[in-house]
Amino acid sequence: MILVTGSNGVLGAAFKNIKNKQFHFLNTRKDLDLCSQEECQKFFDNNKFEGIIHLAAISGGLGLSGPKYQATLLRNNTIMLFNILDNVVRNKIKKTLVTLSSGMYPPNAPMPYKESSIHEGAVHENSYGYFYGKRIFEPAVRAYRDQYNLDIIGCVPNGIFGENDNFSDHAPMLPSIIKRMCEAKKNNKKLEVWGDGTPLREYTYSQDMANAFLWCFENYSSGNIINVGSNEERSIKDIVYYIAESMNFNKENIIFDNSKPTGVLKKSMDNNKFLKLSNYKFINLKDGIQKTVDWYIKFYEENRNKIRENLKN
Repeated sequence: MILVTGSNGVLGAAFKNIKNKQFHFLNTRKDLDLCSQEECQKFFDNNKFEGIIHLAAISGGLGLSGPKYQATLLRNNTIMLFNILDNVVRNKIKKTLVTLSSGMYPPNAPMPYKESSIHEGAVHENSYGYFYGKRIFEPAVRAYRDQYNLDIIGCVPNGIFGENDNFSDHAPMLPSIIKRMCEAKKNNKKLEVWGDGTPLREYTYSQDMANAFLWCFENYSSGNIINVGSNEERSIKDIVYYIAESMNFNKENIIFDNSKPTGVLKKSMDNNKFLKLSNYKFINLKDGIQKTVDWYIKFYEENRNKIRENLKN
């Protein structure tokens, strides 16, 4: 049995589609408070696992951005990590995968970011508590491997999107655009996108990322972290137009507002180590967007009807 934490997120939900594997999913804090040492110890004493895939995280995207919450982001993510690792030691769990963040790479490091550049500068200031908390995962992996002779690995995903994503106005760019464009189409309105659309981004479809993580879990064993994901890089404008094509939204109704911030021009990782080792073939971004939009429209319609029924009652 393999424990998967954080399985209510976009990546964790994709793990639920993987067949012929025995997973135990922790969806929310109600299932287990990973910040509680006492609860974690009791849980692992009562449940025996051969492996752990640790996806759970508390990020600034949950309304915890800004300087007010940086201590919470730093503390809770590291507490969860060490509660997991200490119970891996206590229970001699055979294999553990922990998830880092591409945001931990120094923004001034050469691109694409190589795994070796992780400690070559400061992190982005916008969520430094979260990013430094994730950076701690790297020495933690090496230290627990060295001291306890356990098979623990660290994976660094690039941007993830797909079904069951966070489709809100404050979500990451791609799912936010899907939501807003769908609403604009239904209301026959134009869609405004900040900036000129020239910045480049890497995104990996969530089911591909889950499959890639599982490959790492089963085949990769090293104290060196590994970047994971597709190396397909597209401009924000291309991504927005892909979304428009997927739902037949008139591109003439898309306005790129040059008076608004354009954002970081490029954020890419060097995923060559993973690609060479695994030979994994990712679906292209356009097809992944089509799958995601189809799911979102179906989900939106189903839930809109449920909301109407609840209002009637």
